[in-house]
Amino acid sequence: MKRLILLVGVAVLTLGLVACPTEYENGLAHIGDAPSLRVIWDNYFPMGNIIAATTFGWQAGHTADIGNPARERLLRRHFSLLTAENEMKPDQLQPTQGSFRWVNSDRIVNFANDSTHPMGLHGHVLVWHSQSPVWMAPAGNRAAAIANMRNHIRTVMLRYGTRVESWEVLNEVFASWVTGTPNAGNWRNFLRQPAANQTNWPVAIPLDTATGNCFIWYAFTIAREVADEIDTAAGRPVGTMVLYYNDYNEEATGKMNGIYFMVQEMNERFARENNGRRLIDAIGMQAHHHRGHVTGQDARPGWTRQSTAASVQTAIRRFASLGVYVSITELDITVGNTDVSVLTAAQERAQAIRYAELFRMFRNNAQYIRRVSIWGVNDNASWRHQGSPLLWDAQLRPKEAFWAVADPEAFLANPDNFARDRTIAQMRDAAVNIPASAWD
Repeated sequence: MKRLILLVGVAVLTLGLVACPTEYENGLAHIGDAPSLRVIWDNYFPMGNIIAATTFGWQAGHTADIGNPARERLLRRHFSLLTAENEMKPDQLQPTQGSFRWVNSDRIVNFANDSTHPMGLHGHVLVWHSQSPVWMAPAGNRAAAIANMRNHIRTVMLRYGTRVESWEVLNEVFASWVTGTPNAGNWRNFLRQPAANQTNWPVAIPLDTATGNCFIWYAFTIAREVADEIDTAAGRPVGTMVLYYNDYNEEATGKMNGIYFMVQEMNERFARENNGRRLIDAIGMQAHHHRGHVTGQDARPGWTRQSTAASVQTAIRRFASLGVYVSITELDITVGNTDVSVLTAAQERAQAIRYAELFRMFRNNAQYIRRVSIWGVNDNASWRHQGSPLLWDAQLRPKEAFWAVADPEAFLANPDNFARDRTIAQMRDAAVNIPASAWD
């Protein structure tokens, strides 16, 4: 019976109906029927997603991906690059000083480096104020903080070597909402002030006005030193491993300018001291966006601002003008509060239109973009599950947002052609820019 359903699924299954509960619940029929996002976007940029080796109890209905055949199959079919969602964060790798635990991160690295289905792997994250042990950055002890930072970065990067192709060195150093006007001389005035229970790197390693060194400089120069060791040992040119700065709300003008001038200063100084070399290779734009009325966890001051494809494009081009790569690193788009109300057809359509607008813009700016990563597989496993932000629903059925990403131009021309009540065959007929190989 299972084999028969899979054979006739393309012709007769309807995305919005549950014709065979077991097939729809495990997701296999849908994963095999829908075109591969990886193949669709391969000529433009790699498509990425996150992966989890274990279930995080505090994260809603989050489900481990490794060991779940449906989720593993989905990730391998649709994506070519992975990011560990939690397992490579500092508090997961080194919860107590000098005591590293590798079990879950090793599982992710081994999954990505499987010779049968090799995938790229991005390391997330080496230095961050959140999900990091407070002991790492002791206030008033600059030397100890630098030593802790150096030991963590070196130990983690050297363990994985070339099996990780890029590293997020530093995450979210600017305030969530920058209301002033950062420039080349004052961008440090807009840095985040971590909460009392968070790792306060700016206080532990403040700016040394005599040398110009600060926690940002140390993080990247330490990581660059280790990256060069890895590249040299592998017999490849130094600079092959890509080092990222990552942040959110990057398309907001104030924060965009703060990031721009920080990266500019760090890279210009490093270039002067190192024969023109670049220190920060790439800027990661998290791209946690919102569509429509925002409630639930996102109903906080400022978070109701609506980003647009045009504002994201402005940030991409401004960052690219620095001569660095730009990646969309954590894309998701919430709609309303679906924890207390079911995702409506209107919400699903509005969300899909925003995804389509973004991916149409990404295609037009592909020369600036190194990769695009979605932050999660399906809605109920998302850290922002309150707003159903992803491309697949709780049963791993592709939403309208999936089709908006698969063929944004065709979707925007006639969204009804990709509604939930259409069959795969009908959607295939409606598609314009999906190569035949993507359906294999």
